[in-house]
Amino acid sequence: MNNRYPWSLPDYFVGLSGPYDISYHFDFEAGRGVEQISPMKPICGHSRPNFDKASPAKRLLSRLTSFHENGGLQHVPMLLVHGIEDATVPFTATSDASRILKSCGWNDCNEIYLDRTGHQDVIMHFILQNGSALDAVFHWLHERQQKQIGQEGNRRIELQSRL
Repeated sequence: MNNRYPWSLPDYFVGLSGPYDISYHFDFEAGRGVEQISPMKPICGHSRPNFDKASPAKRLLSRLTSFHENGGLQHVPMLLVHGIEDATVPFTATSDASRILKSCGWNDCNEIYLDRTGHQDVIMHFILQNGSALDAVFHWLHERQQKQIGQEGNRRIELQSRL
């Protein structure tokens, strides 16, 4: 744990079909005519500056800049998963977020795009414990475990949620 930052980083980060840029997603919702009934506008503060403050990609970019300026940046392996047929949050939201992260030097950012998979399908794969999103995430985590075991000997690594 870094004394400058008392919180600990997770071992891995997995993002599932996320609207990583709220302002961009609001424009997408407006194009579909649902921006006035979407909870995103009131939850995120009714204005573009507040959308930016609530955007995961922009918040992370701000944190990365802060970490760089203070000399301490740790990269957590990241996986971003999105269904190609997602009509709620376009898969380009994930590719844009990945591009931003990689441009900031985040070397371990992986993307998986799933054929014939919509927005709700990704979550349902986890709820029903069956489906391509679940398989892809667990395969990625297993590969990470094997890589870590190879680097650290035969130490057993347990996966558990930090929520």
